[in-house]
Amino acid sequence: MASRILRGGGVASAVVVIVQSVEVDAMAHAWKALWKSECGRTVPIYRVLVPESVNDEILEAWKARGYRYTAGSPSAIMLTGAMRRNFFRSSAMFKGGTAAGSAVTVGFAAPGGLALITGFFDAALTFGILGGATAVGTGVYAAVTAPKYLRDPKRLNRRNRQRAAGAEWLTPANLGYLPGRKEGRDTDEQRLFHLAVTTARKIVRTRAWTHPILTDHVSRVDLDHAVASIGVRLAELVRLREEIESIKDAGTAATVEAYLTKLAVAFTSMANRVVSMHEYYLRLLELDQQLVLLHNSERSRELGDRVLDVLSRTAADDSADWQFRELRIDADSQSEVISGLLAELEQTADTFDDFDTRLAAAQKSLETEAGPGPQQPAQ
Repeated sequence: MASRILRGGGVASAVVVIVQSVEVDAMAHAWKALWKSECGRTVPIYRVLVPESVNDEILEAWKARGYRYTAGSPSAIMLTGAMRRNFFRSSAMFKGGTAAGSAVTVGFAAPGGLALITGFFDAALTFGILGGATAVGTGVYAAVTAPKYLRDPKRLNRRNRQRAAGAEWLTPANLGYLPGRKEGRDTDEQRLFHLAVTTARKIVRTRAWTHPILTDHVSRVDLDHAVASIGVRLAELVRLREEIESIKDAGTAATVEAYLTKLAVAFTSMANRVVSMHEYYLRLLELDQQLVLLHNSERSRELGDRVLDVLSRTAADDSADWQFRELRIDADSQSEVISGLLAELEQTADTFDDFDTRLAAAQKSLETEAGPGPQQPAQ
């Protein structure tokens, strides 16, 4: 991005613009290199839920149904309609059974009423008895199956069904992606979010993410919220950039360029977050290797104890004990390495979580030291 000096800004404004240009260019190279290596050859296929668009009751019901809606796993794209309806076993038994019973009852009641009107009292009595029996049976069936359906954790009440219908999803189309060779297009926002989703999926597949040693840490790192917040802001940038570019003409060109420069800074903030997420993933990979070494060390210690036990019962070898202690991998050293990696992982997670706050503070400090910034051109 070429730097330029706006009128009225002076040398201080030029310094700010040049620093911003260098930071934006460096970050653009970093995230684009990651995108090419991680997901540049794959078609973007994802559907990420914005957690704030639904409540916890809906999330729990979807979880009970087995739907995959988190950022780290592909969501059930074809089940969007079923997500806002109650269609599962207890629902089918209750609604299907009562509907069938009601239909049979009406089937007996209709000809019975017609027979009563036309004077066939014997037929009316027969149909009446059959209709009453099916009505009683339907009522008993409903009384038995209704409590199970109403207490089913998969069930959504009327209010939650309406809210689930308005759930917000992040898709490639929301970020300006159109498939196709001739009329297809892609945006940097979509590529960046594709990288974020790919990284999140890799994070949840690591051994460390599901290992008990990271239980407390994972509960503090809300991966779903982090990825969704990135997607929401990127979608907002896409919409805003398209609106700004639509008013560009000879009279508003300078204003549009100034606005797009500010949007580039906001995009750089999102790119930094995604790069930090990838660094967090690399830390987890390092921890994975140490966890494997720790597992093998502990296993080696157990096997060594068993061998010593066999020797103590079968041979009188006094030197076997210290020989095995020298040859056996010491698990204590691996534990110390893991403790150090956990500390570094916490720092990386903190960098990923509050990167936007620190970036805004640094930007404000830079502008304060450089003096008043350039005047925005009037529309």
